Amino acid sequence: MSDEIPAAILFERRGAQLGYRMLGPLRGQAAYAPPELSSSLDSLSTALEGILISQGLFPDEAHAMLETWKDSWFEEGSRLIYIVPRRFIDSVLPLRISPAPAMTTRVFVGRLELVTPATERAVESAFASNDQLTLAKYNRFLEPILSTMIQKSTDTARTEQLEPCLQGVSTRLYASPQN
Repeated sequence: MSDEIPAAILFERRGAQLGYRMLGPLRGQAAYAPPELSSSLDSLSTALEGILISQGLFPDEAHAMLETWKDSWFEEGSRLIYIVPRRFIDSVLPLRISPAPAMTTRVFVGRLELVTPATERAVESAFASNDQLTLAKYNRFLEPILSTMIQKSTDTARTEQLEPCLQGVSTRLYASPQN
């Protein structure tokens, strides 16, 4: 199913700096430059809340959804935050209510993690300097980030440096009771 994505935001956070780019409706493939890291969390929250309201949520619902997920959506890294097309939601998660209401509104937000060159540099540098604080910022995404870096690499020496890091992350993730 190739429905148009009604709204999307390209987001990036590096420490205390963050940026975002409003992308509007999306269909097919597109390429965008990373956003400038000159925005505020307040302006981003206002923009996303507006998108949720435009998709049919009441202001209180949009605000509650944002408050519930903002720690996860706006953490360190780069991602595409988007509204999942309603037709797709209805096909994957059919909803039947009896008696049928006059109207139902279903708004789902998708999140696609992006492994950008800035993310690669940050992770590689953190492993090289044993910067546990930076590594913790990427937490559950370290394994896929490292896997992506290894798959893309054409530098054998770099791959040989990254593979033990991946092994260590995999071992720690699967041995840890909180994950």
